[in-house]
Amino acid sequence: MSNSSGCQGRMLTMPPVFKTAALPLSRQPGGNTDRARPHLTLTVLLLSTFLTVANIFIVNVATPSIQLALNASFSDVQFIITSYTLAFAVTLIIGGRLGDRFGRKRILLLGVAGFTLASLFCGLSPNIFILTVARILQGISASLISPQVLSLIQVNYPPEKRGAIFGWYGATQGLAASTGQIIGGLLLQVNPWGLDWKTIFFFNVPVGLFILCLIPFIHESHTSENTKFDWAGAALLTVSLLLLVYPLVQGQKEGWPPALIFGLILSFPVLATFVWYEKRVQRNKRVPFMQMDLFRQRVFTVGMLVAFVLMSSQAAFFLITAYLLQIGLSFSALKAGVVILPMGIGYFLASLLSSKTTGKIGPHVLAIGSILTASGYLLLSYSVSMTGTSPAIPQWIPALLVLGFGQGFIAAPLTNIVLAKIRKSDVGSASGIFITGFQIAYAIGISLIGIIWLNGLSYHTNKIGIQHANAQNYIDTFSLCLYLLAVYTAFLLPLSLVLIKNTRSKTATQSVSDL
Repeated sequence: MSNSSGCQGRMLTMPPVFKTAALPLSRQPGGNTDRARPHLTLTVLLLSTFLTVANIFIVNVATPSIQLALNASFSDVQFIITSYTLAFAVTLIIGGRLGDRFGRKRILLLGVAGFTLASLFCGLSPNIFILTVARILQGISASLISPQVLSLIQVNYPPEKRGAIFGWYGATQGLAASTGQIIGGLLLQVNPWGLDWKTIFFFNVPVGLFILCLIPFIHESHTSENTKFDWAGAALLTVSLLLLVYPLVQGQKEGWPPALIFGLILSFPVLATFVWYEKRVQRNKRVPFMQMDLFRQRVFTVGMLVAFVLMSSQAAFFLITAYLLQIGLSFSALKAGVVILPMGIGYFLASLLSSKTTGKIGPHVLAIGSILTASGYLLLSYSVSMTGTSPAIPQWIPALLVLGFGQGFIAAPLTNIVLAKIRKSDVGSASGIFITGFQIAYAIGISLIGIIWLNGLSYHTNKIGIQHANAQNYIDTFSLCLYLLAVYTAFLLPLSLVLIKNTRSKTATQSVSDL
């Protein structure tokens, strides 16, 4: 048994193109157990992805209930979401590095265990402060999970298989987003044992325990490097991100005091100091916290910008939609989840189709996704304006499907396109940076749309001289936000075209060098 494990471990540490690519997944040596192992590994990775992504959307649909139950403000609820994403973002690269050094399976196990316990802690929280602390612990645990998922995909599957694998990865995210809304709404509707919003966190516990039972059966994977960890770089990045995101979230609530404005301004020189320090570490032949050389690759840099625009707009959309439907139109959480379901279905189907589509038209699938995404926001803005406060919500379905298809055609292939040419020794770092960009974008998207949303509601209520916003005020503000999101996501198209150009030129250069 030990000999078999050792052989498997040595295979995993070699480049997949030389070992795994030679044989189909179903024909790898080692008997029946090994033939099933890639499928078991994929099951664990997709379930882990589902757990972390569904949690975001389950909480999103429950934010109005949490606000009412804990007597919290809109800004407090914003920070419940952004505290998770911020903790997730600032510790992701650490999670990737820890997986590279100590073993990706081991860190994945630790992350899922921590996430399960933190979810239990969230459900037992008696007030908004304790819940925020528990959400931070959840975010840190999630940061140990996500980079291991991408890294294990890179090292366990050959290049020709990864397109399909990343398609399933994207489809899982879409499924988690759509079912997360439904699960959250259903749990709040059924309200088992009178636990109200607490059940949305308790839901993670049995899922986490099931994943923990499966993880021991997958292969371990890590790099052979044994270098000193760059804690100074990690601290500088953490401080810069906190200085950037916290004022954006709390500024509206606290009336933008000088301290928050100063912190926001200070975040930029601290971030510049981080970049300078990391370059210095690299010049001294030490391993930096963040591989700055990755940003010299235009495919990686432009891919990060595409991811930022996509995820920040998506985060903004889900937050304001939850408030429009549940507070503005007085929908139940379950009904609100059903309304958003067509978008999740579109995202899921597009993710599954993205691999075949990419095989036929290459990275141009990103341009199609970009056009559909911006068009989806524009169409939905028009639909919302037309329906107003009437119950004719089914008229939103075409726009939601277009929006979901657009985002799915970007998110699923983008990960594979950006990470495809990364060196194996940098897989953990690159995966961490890439998902960090996702989470920073998510936090900033929520922060900025919160400012626009509250000011929009205030403007529309003051315009007609009433004290509290009515349903039409919510509709008008929502339509305005959607129009702004359409303009914002229009930048996805030129960015995608640049990415397509650089991807194709890089592939051509590599083909010539191979000759």
